[in-house]
Amino acid sequence: MKDESIVLDSSVIAALFFPEPYSDWAEDIVRNYDYLYTIDLAYAEVMNVAWKKIVRFKLDQNTILTALDKALGFISNVCEVIEAKTIWKNAIKIAIETEITSYDALFLALSLMKKIKLTTIDKKLAEKLMNSKYKEIIIQPFK
Repeated sequence: MKDESIVLDSSVIAALFFPEPYSDWAEDIVRNYDYLYTIDLAYAEVMNVAWKKIVRFKLDQNTILTALDKALGFISNVCEVIEAKTIWKNAIKIAIETEITSYDALFLALSLMKKIKLTTIDKKLAEKLMNSKYKEIIIQPFK
């Protein structure tokens, strides 16, 4: 039986569409949930992943742009997208408290607001949160 809801941060969404070491893990996570939430910031962050793959890693532009189009469509059509402007006050408090970026804090704030888990493949974020009071709501592939 599937779990009900989860928050996907941008690293998980990117891994679904751009081959990465944890892409299979990300696919398994997404398959196990009925409702997927993310922040509108995910559009820009996933677009930046595509940019890095083209400019820094010299991957085929057409392939990456096709994957980007699919990734952005996934965000629009599959995820429930929450506007950052609606949760920024809680996010900035979390960012200050945990010393994580305000970008990452938006995803955590959404998770707390919805009372659901947050999944990430961002190792620095996962490590920081696994050593905090938020460790119980983080799903990550790292041991």
